[in-house]
Amino acid sequence: MKRNLLTQIIGLIMLIACTAVANAGSRHTFTFNISRPVDAGEPTRCEVKPTLVKSLIGLSANNLGSALLRAAWTSSTGKETFYETTTSDVADERGHWFSKNGIATNKSKSYCIKVVWNAPSFLVSHNAEANAEEGNTYTVKEALINGTDTIVYVFNVSIGAAGSTASVTDDQPAVVGRKSQTDGWLVRPVVRQNEQDPRHENFISVSAGDQITLGCEIIDTKTYTSGKYAWSKVSWDASQKKDVVKTLRTYRSDDFVLTQNAEYDDGGMYRVVARLSDADGKVTVATYYFYVDVQTQAGATFWDWTGEVPQISYDFHTEYPTLTPPTKIHTVKKKNGQPANYYAGKWWSVFWGDDLNDEVGGQEKAMEAAKNMVEKYDTDFEYIYDQIGWPPNLSARNGFKSMIYIFGSGLANDNTSKTEKGGYQSATTVDGRSYACVWASYYPFSRFRSDADQLWSDGHYQREAMIHEGIHTLFADLGACQGSSWFHEGGNVWLQQELHVRRDNSYETTPGYLGAGNVLCPFIPIECYSGWLQDGSFGGPAAQGVNMYNGGQQICTWRNLIGGVQYSDVFPVVFSSVCGSQSVAWIWRYCKNRVLETIGSHIGDEAMRNFITQYRARLALFDLNGWDNGYRNLANNHFGVTVKAEWSPYWIDVAPFRLTPYQTLELNDSAGWMAPDTLTNPGWSGANIIPIHVSGSVANVEFRPEDSHMRALLCYRTKDGKCYYSRPYYCGNMSIDLTPGPANGVIFCVVINTDYDYLGEEQRKHHWDYRLRLGQGALATADLTIKWYFYENTLRDVDFETGIQSVERDYNEVNNTDGVKILSGSISAGQNLQFDLGGINPSDVTVRLVGISGVVVGSGRLRADGSFTLPGNLSPGLYILTLAYGENRDIIKIMVK
Repeated sequence: MKRNLLTQIIGLIMLIACTAVANAGSRHTFTFNISRPVDAGEPTRCEVKPTLVKSLIGLSANNLGSALLRAAWTSSTGKETFYETTTSDVADERGHWFSKNGIATNKSKSYCIKVVWNAPSFLVSHNAEANAEEGNTYTVKEALINGTDTIVYVFNVSIGAAGSTASVTDDQPAVVGRKSQTDGWLVRPVVRQNEQDPRHENFISVSAGDQITLGCEIIDTKTYTSGKYAWSKVSWDASQKKDVVKTLRTYRSDDFVLTQNAEYDDGGMYRVVARLSDADGKVTVATYYFYVDVQTQAGATFWDWTGEVPQISYDFHTEYPTLTPPTKIHTVKKKNGQPANYYAGKWWSVFWGDDLNDEVGGQEKAMEAAKNMVEKYDTDFEYIYDQIGWPPNLSARNGFKSMIYIFGSGLANDNTSKTEKGGYQSATTVDGRSYACVWASYYPFSRFRSDADQLWSDGHYQREAMIHEGIHTLFADLGACQGSSWFHEGGNVWLQQELHVRRDNSYETTPGYLGAGNVLCPFIPIECYSGWLQDGSFGGPAAQGVNMYNGGQQICTWRNLIGGVQYSDVFPVVFSSVCGSQSVAWIWRYCKNRVLETIGSHIGDEAMRNFITQYRARLALFDLNGWDNGYRNLANNHFGVTVKAEWSPYWIDVAPFRLTPYQTLELNDSAGWMAPDTLTNPGWSGANIIPIHVSGSVANVEFRPEDSHMRALLCYRTKDGKCYYSRPYYCGNMSIDLTPGPANGVIFCVVINTDYDYLGEEQRKHHWDYRLRLGQGALATADLTIKWYFYENTLRDVDFETGIQSVERDYNEVNNTDGVKILSGSISAGQNLQFDLGGINPSDVTVRLVGISGVVVGSGRLRADGSFTLPGNLSPGLYILTLAYGENRDIIKIMVK
């Protein structure tokens, strides 16, 4: 029997396309005990704990899908081997079939247990017809590997009688939050303000003029007998595009007095290199980081942004002082070599042939449409040239009237069918060189007929779309922003919007719907094309990471709605408000590659980071220089919209996500620090907005960065719309005066990454981490499903107001209601709660868990299987669990054992 088994194993290993892997790093094992009826139709979901995976092998929740998946098998001698296999039927699903003996197999006659990795869960099923027998238990193993670190998951699958109860339990420990930056340090950080008692933290906030002392204490004094420490300040060097360190003190054992008279410039990030020696003289070297904030004004006073960012401007008249309307007409011909039909105005001209689509209405109607088209172009673009300070395109600068080319009409430069639709910016070779121009089909051209609005409903849209393409010809001839595809669209939308604002004083319309990504997903970077991608990363400034093909078929890598964030004009709206009305024109004149990089090199690193901070704070309050209502309407139109892969074929089948501008926080440790989820914490230049219930005269919130170049602040609007900001903080206790009265008793904490240079793949995939702790006057985080930006309205956070005494239904009564029903019995910290949703879509349900103190200790969304995992660090006691879906809220009182 043993010989036959050995032969079978050797044969299977030879058949499987695999490589045995021996990992030398950390190894961890967790077990799922599964009961499945023999007639089970659906797989058993075995969910791994993302916080545990991140702590043990370093993969964050949004990168779980990238884990190396291997089938594991342990021999009778205890040797563990990992296999990569091309198991048939599940290769696309990332999983394996296992034999009765727990060996990954590609032999159909051996199929018994199937395990598929669908992050963050394993889906376990069995082959009842062939091999999995009632009454037996089978053990199989899968491993998640990152580098040299491994987690092995053991699945003990028991097959029960038909119709028997299915169940799954596991031994994954309840984890007290995610790892923080100081976890695993060999030294205990020490910070001291003046002569106060030292605090064991790696951050400190002081007032100007204070003394700042930093230090380290060895934790394991039995292993390490002595230590010496070198201190440096970390600063951004724009010329090198990297952080550089300036040595402040070489290796010494005593504490480091950073300054005896702190100034604002002493704030920032500091590096300490520790050299720890053991009794034998062996030296261990480790590098750690501290954060320092210096307050230059009283902590709770309001911040004035004036002067934080310099004004910049450009007007093309200074460069082309004698430029006059062009007089020459481009030479465009029909296919028969004869001159094209055309109409010319002051700045623009339009050309067409003799083979027009019938919808244009013949040559007389074509001339009418051409005249109307050119008059609109001349009117709109002359305002852009003269009043907004934008240069005409190269045609006009070379003395030719700018050109609109009607393709598909019988002109010599194209062979397009006259039935083809569309319009776009292109280029045409005429008069000895290539000129940027507008290419338009019969379709938008016909919408310039005088009777167009009586015939069709889309005339206004088509006419404005043609102006959009004309603006692109201006951009094309400036040779600017070559590495910033996102700004070619957003900058265009802004310029056309600015035309109507300045000329017509029109703030009444709602901005384009694709701006929703900026106002509802503030974690998305500024310089981003296609937004938040399906793997949790972000599209780069020139669409890095976006394009993916399978043969000739494009694969969708983005999410609906927010995948069009590059068409948003929010950034230029705020930039022109802060830096001046002609600052956007300056970008197009002087930026050759990346927008933020160019601005930063001109105004300086600190001013650039101040701008990003101000930009994010003003977005949090919709303090948008006349566009407050427009962008609030835009947010309102898409608040709560579910986003997922926009179309098939897609890259990753992501869980649906409901849009809200506000960020989820969960209690992370017993000291009261709260952590954001790892799904939507900020990308580079991104932010999180956390609404907080407050009371009293001052609110205090502590900020602890867990990453580089981060800042945070507090802000709010009053009932009458006035905006108030605290000063920005590098770290430490943040305060804001509440005397003016925050609308609805809610303020916002805005946490920002201020990086503005695009550095590549690692940065594009990174989410910046931090911790917050509520202090005096800050009562609890507020419901992220409430539209707190409607400050003039009276808004109620039912969960917060309800309190323990007036809970509508308690845990024992909930199963008798018509709402969501809880299926779990005894409840403990870290438990996976199951709910009967009665047909409600799980992706529509948000969850919030509030402790008896009023602090929100857990929040998020139900998973696809209708479950929610309680935080692993909950203390025993009474909690309020609220499940919100649509306009409904089910409030459940639970007792954690």
